[in-house]
Amino acid sequence: MSISDRKEREKEVRRKDIIDTAEKLFFEKGYENINMADIAEGAELARSTLYLYFKNKKEIYLAISIKGTEILNQLFKEYYNRCGTGIEKVKMLMVAFYRFYKEYPDYYNVNWSSYKVLLDHDLPKMEEIRRIRMEGFSLFGKALQEGIEDKSIRSDIDPVKANLFLASSIQNMLNLPPTISLHMQNNNLTHEELIDYTIDMLIRSLKC
Repeated sequence: MSISDRKEREKEVRRKDIIDTAEKLFFEKGYENINMADIAEGAELARSTLYLYFKNKKEIYLAISIKGTEILNQLFKEYYNRCGTGIEKVKMLMVAFYRFYKEYPDYYNVNWSSYKVLLDHDLPKMEEIRRIRMEGFSLFGKALQEGIEDKSIRSDIDPVKANLFLASSIQNMLNLPPTISLHMQNNNLTHEELIDYTIDMLIRSLKC
């Protein structure tokens, strides 16, 4: 290995250490309560060294967001490939999203609850996160189109509009307002039961 290659590898290791440190701090104490000085201290770096890798904490937050989105996309691909018909794939993609919400709540909050970094923000790697988010999102559209073709989904469905409808519906069920949570408690209904019912209703709306 050349000296330049070794230095590049060392830089990547340090960058990963910074991201891992910031991730732990953000998840434990909240994004608003952490600054660059905290991250530098946690990573055992001088603050000036930290700024060689990231200009601000939004850039670090974006790197964490990319990690979470990549995990979700892997789940999407795994669940998508389990099924045969389009309607089955649509259902399993929603199940995969719920699994991500349950098993990776911190990454879910980074990407779909907190919105600390908007997709129209002009930051390095913003194009990368747009691309990988669209990669996962496009699987829903592909599954819808396959369902129309294999006749497991109604032929009058608009794949683009249906995709947006499904995405917004499932996210709304995950991010419940206090009033809905109160009604659930009064009716002895768990969040998981409501999610299962929502997915079932959404699938029924697509079937022939």
